[in-house]
Amino acid sequence: MLKTATLVRALAAALLAVLATTPALATKFDGASVPTLSAESALNTPLGVRSYGMGMAQTGNANDLSALYYNPAALSTLHYAEYSLSYHGATNDVAGHSFMAALPLPYGTIGVTGVFNRAQDNQYVEKGVNVLPDRNKYSYITALSYGAPILKRRLHGGITMKWFGADFNDAAQGATYARQQKGLFFDASLLGTFDPAHYSESLRWMPRLSGGFTARNLHPLLKLDNEVSRSENREEYNAGVSMHFPYKFMLNVDAVNSMSAPTRMRYGFEYWPVHFLALRGGVTQSGSGEAFKSIHWGIGFGETVQSSKLSFEYAAAKEYPDGFGVNFNKPNSTYHRFAFHHSFESVETDEHGRATPIKFTERYTHRYRFARELAPREIIADSVTSLTNETVGYDASLAAATTGTQTASLDVAPSDQPAEPAPTPGKPTKVPPRPKPENIVGKYIVAIFPVDIEVVSGRVKNPSLKEKLRGNFLIEVNKGGAGRLINANKMLAAPKRNDGELESVYLKRMQQALGADLIVFNKLYIDGNDGELKLVTLYYRRGGTGISAQSDVVGSDAQELQFIQRATAQFEKEHKALLEELK
Repeated sequence: MLKTATLVRALAAALLAVLATTPALATKFDGASVPTLSAESALNTPLGVRSYGMGMAQTGNANDLSALYYNPAALSTLHYAEYSLSYHGATNDVAGHSFMAALPLPYGTIGVTGVFNRAQDNQYVEKGVNVLPDRNKYSYITALSYGAPILKRRLHGGITMKWFGADFNDAAQGATYARQQKGLFFDASLLGTFDPAHYSESLRWMPRLSGGFTARNLHPLLKLDNEVSRSENREEYNAGVSMHFPYKFMLNVDAVNSMSAPTRMRYGFEYWPVHFLALRGGVTQSGSGEAFKSIHWGIGFGETVQSSKLSFEYAAAKEYPDGFGVNFNKPNSTYHRFAFHHSFESVETDEHGRATPIKFTERYTHRYRFARELAPREIIADSVTSLTNETVGYDASLAAATTGTQTASLDVAPSDQPAEPAPTPGKPTKVPPRPKPENIVGKYIVAIFPVDIEVVSGRVKNPSLKEKLRGNFLIEVNKGGAGRLINANKMLAAPKRNDGELESVYLKRMQQALGADLIVFNKLYIDGNDGELKLVTLYYRRGGTGISAQSDVVGSDAQELQFIQRATAQFEKEHKALLEELK
């Protein structure tokens, strides 16, 4: 028991040491925390733990909740609901607690922010009684933000309305500082983005580029009691650029300008060694001399849990008010931040009654790994349940694939020709002669199901894309190889999966019902906001114990033709290889 108590006291002492924000002092005077709690400082204390670890350089690409502080226009790029709770240490024994949240609307995204700053005893505790004179002083900020696209995928705009309040009413007799502060403030911003992959598929390896501008703390005077004056407010005009390799690396640079302080430069990076871990670093420096320099570092980890994504962030900075000096030997203080994030990515229900993600994020997510990734059996089930008389036919797919060219005729297996029409009551029945098949080379019957679409976000730009893909696959089978097409109407006989039925058993039962040697299922993922496409194709070969092969093809709607060509080439390769295995 004694050892346990000793260990607990040691851990408590270590925690206090980590959270300590300034060197220990023998005494504290009244009003020491007021400069940090007041409007000029509190309104310019950056929010967000992830951004803090990146040197506070986020104006050019704030692709998380830090957009609420750095660039509200970037809210336009958030297409999922998210909230965060965070703690941040500051100078003069002040600690802040913040809540931030964003919610997508039919057009744009709205965000809210709440911050509460208070002087607290991290290291001045005597027999359990606070001895810090400013312990009852506090300030707070509430804000409402909105960001929306001005030019889709190119330019976004945003605005934030903030209310600031502070209460220093426990001031000592004869205090020279104001006992209260309040005021209304506004931020306005723009964000421009440029993705080379939208112009050419061959440029997909290049980074995304973005730049932003934010005018912060614009302050209309309303003639309120105890209102923050012009001299007590510090307006900032920030500009930033970002170079972003999605899911791997980000490099940001910001310039911060204000009338009452020298220009400061901020540099930050983020690196993802694996999808669930992010490493961050940054540095800030003043444009004049040695003052206002700091070194930042941070780490984040998170993972998708069912339909939500959870992440934890830590960041710290070592600030040098008088510059770094030689070998970083000048006076400095270290400040720590912690945050918990929770995002909700499954908020819509598709036509199959399943929750589907609005948007995959680039934080703690594999590329094209959604909040609820579809298993092969779900892709098969979607393909079967969406079959109708209109979708199974080949005409629409063939027409879409041969637009502007002569429509080709398809060879269909003779044993699978449509059934003879039923007799009409009261009329003599005339059965047309069955046409004889001509030059049918293919030995094996191939069933290509219609392409099923999964919309990740936004809207479908080209609804005929799924028909073009299927049409090209039909033409490849028809070119005279080892395969020939099943009669389209026979696919309507595809059975549905029984509850608890093994995938291998279900696929074998389907193969027997259709009489096909090769069955092909397709799922097309479309991100209407970013223009990204992904086609997942599953192949089942007769006699297999499960899915025989799977291919994934990624592209963009800006390069649709190249996407179709690569998907067709991949299909040609896979289906021919599988038919060869049947010989």
